[in-house]
Amino acid sequence: MIKAGITNLRRISTKFIYLVFLTALVLSLGSVPGMAAENCNSNLMGQVFAAAEVDLGAIGPENTLIITDIGSPAESYVFLDDFYSEFYNRDLQYTKNLLVVQNSRNSPLWFAFFNKCSGKCTYIEVSYENESKISYKVTENIDFDKLSKTNKSRDAWSEKVNNSVFDGHEFAVLSISNAWATGKLDYELMQCLELHNHFCPGVSSGYVLAGWMEENYPLKEGVSYTVFSCPKWCKDDVFVKRWDATPGTGGIWVSSLTDNETEALGGSPAGIFVVKDKNAGTMKAVVLGFDFDVVDANSGAKDDDPGWVSKYLADLWLMDKENWDTKGLVSVISVMDIDADTLSEMELADNNPYVVLGLLNSTESTQPSEN
Repeated sequence: MIKAGITNLRRISTKFIYLVFLTALVLSLGSVPGMAAENCNSNLMGQVFAAAEVDLGAIGPENTLIITDIGSPAESYVFLDDFYSEFYNRDLQYTKNLLVVQNSRNSPLWFAFFNKCSGKCTYIEVSYENESKISYKVTENIDFDKLSKTNKSRDAWSEKVNNSVFDGHEFAVLSISNAWATGKLDYELMQCLELHNHFCPGVSSGYVLAGWMEENYPLKEGVSYTVFSCPKWCKDDVFVKRWDATPGTGGIWVSSLTDNETEALGGSPAGIFVVKDKNAGTMKAVVLGFDFDVVDANSGAKDDDPGWVSKYLADLWLMDKENWDTKGLVSVISVMDIDADTLSEMELADNNPYVVLGLLNSTESTQPSEN
């Protein structure tokens, strides 16, 4: 009997030790980065969707666009499954009702719900470090036609932009939402906006240039582009997204030009597009220009328009492919055959690729700007 009692005591002690160990393990997991947010989720995504529906009404596939940076801010990935569960439960479609923009790791997690019927947009930020909760919410009517109709309405929205009513994302949310509401914002352009984080004439011009290249030098099997994006502007993100022309793979080289160099190249150079055709064994340097003066002259923007008006009108004009053949918009500065040695020389850090191609001389390249 004594022996049996000792055996039972040992079993109880073992179970007790196991229970203590298990409890300690569970508590320690709560302190692992990411685990705390995952454990205190509290259906945060359900709260976000419900909060938007309070002001916008039912969220459905015919009238709703959601813009968010979920997945980019640190550890926000823990909410992805819940977000898409709420998303698909409302019969929303990934390619028609959602734009997930890239953002920095230290950015807030935010959502913008836009209803194209009412023009209303609910902007929401959430906190999930110590407690999962909605930390900021505001609803505004961002219908572009209404906001830009009168001087009073323009001034009112400009004041809200100055006060960062959407925490600095005012133009991104307004331009993307209104362009989407037209029904003419194609998905391939939306993919570029995901990487670029906002919609602007710079990225629109890149989309036009990419379309010109693909039309005139088709990306058939064995063909690839290497881009010397010089001068640099927002267009460059289009080439990264559309052609997988990343810096790490040597697909894109980005640099600037002085004012003198720009003037010597005709005033509106956009870059050099090297077309490699493995099957034909050829390599061509296609040098293109892009003239924003043509956009300004045709978009309907006025000199005294606030930036959010003129930029959005330029975006609307540029995303209409019927305008891409407008005289002077895209120009061919030069097309020449090159070899691998020339390409290697163009890639060197201390070389100006236009000088290597003979389109600039070294004197023009080294002269200081007049400004």
